[in-house]
Amino acid sequence: MMKTYNNGKMHRQNSRGAALIIALLLLSLFTVMTLAMVIATSSDTLIDGYYRNARGSFYASDSGLNAARQNLQNQILAAVPVGYTPSSGSPVLTTSPNTMITNLLNTSTGFGANQSILDTGSTPSATSWPGKFKVDSTGTKTWLIAPNTPAGSQPTCTPAANCGVVGGAGITTNVSYTYPYQITVIGQSRANEQNTVVENGTLTLTFQVNPSTVSHPSFAAYGTLFDQYALCSGSFVAGTMSGQFFSNESWNFGDAGQVGSPKYIFTGSVGANNSQVGYNHTNGGSTDCVKSSATSNTADGTTINPTFNGGLNLGAPKIPLPTDSSSQARAVLDGIGACVGPCPVTQAEMAAPGIPPDSARALKNIGGTPWPATGTQPTSGVYLPYTNNSFGACSTPPCFSGGGIYIQGSADKVTLTAATGPGNSQLQVFTIKQGSTTTTVTVDLTNQQTKMTDNNGNTLGPITGFPSTTPLSPSPATEAAMVYVNGNICSDCSSSSTSTTGLSGPSSGPAIQNDSAVTVTATGTISITGSLTYSTEPVTLNPADTLITSPKVPGNVLGIFTPGGDIQLLPSSGGNNMEIDASIAAMSSGGTGGLDALGNSINTLTIVGGRIANKAKVGNMSARNIWFDQRFANGFAPPFFPTATVTTTTTNTAVPQPIVPFRVSWVNTTAQ
Repeated sequence: MMKTYNNGKMHRQNSRGAALIIALLLLSLFTVMTLAMVIATSSDTLIDGYYRNARGSFYASDSGLNAARQNLQNQILAAVPVGYTPSSGSPVLTTSPNTMITNLLNTSTGFGANQSILDTGSTPSATSWPGKFKVDSTGTKTWLIAPNTPAGSQPTCTPAANCGVVGGAGITTNVSYTYPYQITVIGQSRANEQNTVVENGTLTLTFQVNPSTVSHPSFAAYGTLFDQYALCSGSFVAGTMSGQFFSNESWNFGDAGQVGSPKYIFTGSVGANNSQVGYNHTNGGSTDCVKSSATSNTADGTTINPTFNGGLNLGAPKIPLPTDSSSQARAVLDGIGACVGPCPVTQAEMAAPGIPPDSARALKNIGGTPWPATGTQPTSGVYLPYTNNSFGACSTPPCFSGGGIYIQGSADKVTLTAATGPGNSQLQVFTIKQGSTTTTVTVDLTNQQTKMTDNNGNTLGPITGFPSTTPLSPSPATEAAMVYVNGNICSDCSSSSTSTTGLSGPSSGPAIQNDSAVTVTATGTISITGSLTYSTEPVTLNPADTLITSPKVPGNVLGIFTPGGDIQLLPSSGGNNMEIDASIAAMSSGGTGGLDALGNSINTLTIVGGRIANKAKVGNMSARNIWFDQRFANGFAPPFFPTATVTTTTTNTAVPQPIVPFRVSWVNTTAQ
């Protein structure tokens, strides 16, 4: 009997345990994968933590670097001395660079100890970003201006051309001072992760320069200006006076007329360099002077109480004096007169001023003889600048080519007359007497012509044109005549003179024609023997001193100037009034000129304009009124009148600007 087997059952029995093995294998695989994931996750967490801490320390050091640099910027700006000007050299800061570094490294108020870049304590901001930093103070890791380097002991100044001279005229370029620095900052995060950053660069302190400005105001801007008027010297003559009054020394007021008339009435400002004025009280024939800064004073039973409508300003800066008068002589030649520093006119220039387009023009006398270029010069004579060629806008020679009349040698007498010619033409006439010769120069303002005649029957002209400040400019030109006398205007110029020859107007009528502008200059003394008045007054002759504007502002003006002598008042008879419509100046650098009232007494002297003098001198007059020519307050002045060189500055000549940092190098030394 054959055996029969069940193959399917045996097959199933042979497969027992496979599932278990597979399950174990899968479990092992999952275990390995889980361990791998745990290891990977842990490693990534560790790496991320390290990176975060490393970056945290880096950002802490970089942030600290910015904070430290700003700290130095603030310290430098705060240490600039008040009122500092770059003209004094490199700024000496009120806090030295070494002290600034000490302040920076202070452990409580500076950055010498670790501090959070966000917050302190356990606040969320502090714990969320636990970075902190400190500035490294070891060795020379941190400095402002390189230590132990003599060449670096001062900041670098740029531009070099302006360093030490800023504030001078015309300098407008800003000036910068550059401070080199090095800052080393250690940043730290959790645990001991640190990052060190070193920065080298410069901090630039720039001053915005408000430059000094130089102006040349005319001395005609003053109602009265004295350079020398000593405290407790003679009393100022009383009267009503307008305009700006100033003394480079002081003022002195007397009690004469305080009870009656006249009294001291100043409608404009009164200033002085001295901090006091003198009040002269008469007491039994003697004079007691009280020095005071008050506007009035009572002593010896009298009160001196001037009226200062514009205030009394004491302790003010002095007004600089003119340094050279050559521009007046030069103005005769070229109608410009510009002169910087001593620049006397040479004989060659007298013969040929050399200004295009006609360098051959010259001073010529009534006979047409030009000034000699070499050899002996004339000792007297009246000369005009003109050319026999076309000149400027003049196409009909001879052409007037300069700014005035040149009188060689002293003149016994000069008379100014406003006259009327044919066809009602307006004439300005100059009559000059030298010894036995009388020369008359007639300027036709209407027809713009000039003619010269003398008492010997000689005639020159008519010359096309007239004295002008712009002889080269197209017509219509405006007459502006410089009458320059290379000597005195008087026949006897001694201080005791009783002579009545000198400068005056006509015996009757005005001296200065409408629209005529004249300055009379003499190198020596000028004696004024009679009134000099305008055809049309520019202001109302009263305390209101109102400018005349209708039908127009008058254009006539007179200046009288001497840089080398006095201006003497010598009226022909006593007890009369005298009026001088002019700005009068007897002034020069180092001079002693002044306005002297000598000889016959004057009842009331009226000046319509102003008076400028080196010294306050005697006045043989009962009263004096000065009506300031209000046109002079706005830059108008007699032609070629002397000017002052005045330097003005703003309150701060240099304003420090925010400091500008410049990074030269930045190194993360931890990464090296």
